[in-house]
Amino acid sequence: MCGIAAILTQDQQKKDTFLERSHQLLRHRGPDSEGDWKDGFVGLVHQRLSIQDLSEAGHQPMVSTNERYIIIFNGEIYNHIELRAKYFPNKNWKGHSDTETILSLFEILGAEMFSLLVGMWAIAIWDTQEKKMLLSRDRYGQKPLYYRFYSNGDFGVASEIKPLLIPGQSNQANSLMVAEYLALGNYGHLGDQTFFAEIFQLLPGSYAWISTTDTSIVSKKYWEIPLTHIKDKIPVGEREITLLKECLYEAVSSQTISDVPIGASLSGGLDSSLVVGILASRTTKNNPISVFTAQTPGSKWDESPYVKAVSDKWGSHINLFAKDLNQVKISESLERTIYIQEEPFGDPSIIAHSFLMDMAKDVGIKVVLGGQGADEVFRGYSHNIKQLFSHELSRLNFSYALPELKKSNYNLQETLRIGLGAYFPQLERSMRMNSREKRRFFLSNELREAAGKFEMSSRLALANNWEASLKESISGVHIPHLVHYDDRNGMARSIEGRMPFLDHRLLDLVSTFSPESFFENGFSKDLIRKAGKEFIPETVFKRKDKLGFFTPIHEMLHSEIDWVKEMVGSPTWVDGKVIQKDIDFYRSSGNSIEISERLWRTVSLACWSNLFNVKL
Repeated sequence: MCGIAAILTQDQQKKDTFLERSHQLLRHRGPDSEGDWKDGFVGLVHQRLSIQDLSEAGHQPMVSTNERYIIIFNGEIYNHIELRAKYFPNKNWKGHSDTETILSLFEILGAEMFSLLVGMWAIAIWDTQEKKMLLSRDRYGQKPLYYRFYSNGDFGVASEIKPLLIPGQSNQANSLMVAEYLALGNYGHLGDQTFFAEIFQLLPGSYAWISTTDTSIVSKKYWEIPLTHIKDKIPVGEREITLLKECLYEAVSSQTISDVPIGASLSGGLDSSLVVGILASRTTKNNPISVFTAQTPGSKWDESPYVKAVSDKWGSHINLFAKDLNQVKISESLERTIYIQEEPFGDPSIIAHSFLMDMAKDVGIKVVLGGQGADEVFRGYSHNIKQLFSHELSRLNFSYALPELKKSNYNLQETLRIGLGAYFPQLERSMRMNSREKRRFFLSNELREAAGKFEMSSRLALANNWEASLKESISGVHIPHLVHYDDRNGMARSIEGRMPFLDHRLLDLVSTFSPESFFENGFSKDLIRKAGKEFIPETVFKRKDKLGFFTPIHEMLHSEIDWVKEMVGSPTWVDGKVIQKDIDFYRSSGNSIEISERLWRTVSLACWSNLFNVKL
């Protein structure tokens, strides 16, 4: 895991300035060593966080054996040892870093190698003969890669946005991104866009070539989300559960490859408990796994009893470290976290996650595995279950849908909406569109206009389309957000985050399973429960609720509402009267999910614009 940056320019002074500044701004991503490489056309920067092969043999930028290609690489390839054995059985290697494996593969396979890799990556490879650069990003976009075309024709690319900003100049906000964030809290559906109008990101699962004369990027997909037609899906029995168990175990085990200590995060939910359980089953009492959690003791959201159940099950196989989230203050954490994230974010759980990384750093852990991604791959969100019922009802699969609906305890309105999604999906989608538009009521005219020009309806999955809803979740609503905050929070502390549930082989497998297998006997993610039962405490196994790292947002707003008011000031990009009314509401000890979310997004955006000198 590292920080990378590159610039295509023939201005040598600008190149040198970019290299020096990138080293400074990305050093937290890789403090163990640094390197750069340049010629008349390109400059490459690398900051190394040594995880595999701690020797100089893993130093970057790395030059290929034929001296044609120069690589800078950020990420981990979990199957690179197997790829060495398959493609280079007689090769004498300099070391055992995955960077050397990737570069050797590229020499013989070119861009075709990406489909062979299991892992996460952001890669830039400079071709010294053709004078062009290859960029690539992993399937889920776990590793970031931003780029910018400058007004003079130069091109820059980096692991984070800061190296691409021009010192001393104000930055223009992306009005559409700002509007979607303020109104909805999510913006992953905007694809390659960022909050900065002039900065973009390479899409996950793609690669692109860029030369010194190009003025735009044309990317190609090397991976698509696997979709299996309903008639080809298979019912799940003991054989499929066994295959899934093996796949889950391999996903976690393969991500333990490391020459430095590893740990794990634990919320007390099903997903993180499974990851911790598999890790603990592989350790000994003499070498326990470090586990990090953050809770709100004394609140109704406290998951400490479930964390304790995991701890009791594995005993001395784990060392547990905990943070009390009741101690969190927005005024002490928000600015630092937004500077790290480089964008405003939807709720304070991102701050809670950052505390986990702080604890890991304090005890010397450089790799942390987490349970993120399971809800997307295994359809664990409440709206996924409703989509499942709409899908099965539309297929007239009443023998499954009706009994499971009854066990789900939906109220009349929710049940009617599920039925509407089943038999009148276009109407149901238009209702969702109307709901989205209504949430923009407090935005400025400029922001509403920007959002209104964006054609969104075709991007929203129909409620009864099971496959489209998967694509929506992974490419739009959820995964882009998860991988972003995990990367930033970890790398700000020189820690590599890994997500076993985003091993693409898991999705390849479960995409062939019948929809009914995802929700059974009133339990979501039933597949995980059955396949991972031996690794999960009984109390966690039987859980039906979902909390994650809950943070007490109402209490935060109540205690620091004056700070919120000061930070927001007199905004021109929202209706100030609405925001003042929201502030008064919290001053009078009110509680509202809608108002708390609106206030949180408003103060986060104000903080972001101040930190990054952004014109809204």
